[in-house]
Amino acid sequence: MRSYRQFLISALLIAFASCALIYTSCKNKCGSTTCQNGGTCADNVCECPIGYSGNSCQTGWSDAVIGTYTCTRSHCSPAVTGASSWQSTITKDATNGGYTIDISNFNNSNTTIVGVVDSSQGATQKITVNGASGTGVDASGYLTVSSSATTINLNFTTYTAGIRGSTCDMTMTKE
Repeated sequence: MRSYRQFLISALLIAFASCALIYTSCKNKCGSTTCQNGGTCADNVCECPIGYSGNSCQTGWSDAVIGTYTCTRSHCSPAVTGASSWQSTITKDATNGGYTIDISNFNNSNTTIVGVVDSSQGATQKITVNGASGTGVDASGYLTVSSSATTINLNFTTYTAGIRGSTCDMTMTKE
């Protein structure tokens, strides 16, 4: 009777271990990679949602731009008075940390605007900003990341109560 009980317990333990192994294998279809940030696994490759990239969807498109920048404004039409060089900070926006950013002190104005980083075209990363209801800033440009510097070049237009202000070029260089 005792050997039967030991046999039964051993068989149950082996069955439990086998089920756990099978469950873990089925759950992780991407091998040793776990898809992050809402990524899904297809054919052993993580398919990332918009705003994320990397073999496990671990990198947000906005990650490369987070930091403090030295900004310069040029080629404004009509001309803009005031300092043409200042500092701005870029952080992840709470709405979507993958591709939405907040740019503080945009255009040396002590205001924060929301931008979108689009890396869907691969190495080219486009940044766009859309003003709300004709008030704010409309901007578009490109991000360049190299081993020596991260630079954002934007062309932007300011609006106040639906009235167009100045159109300028701005270069942001990460410190």
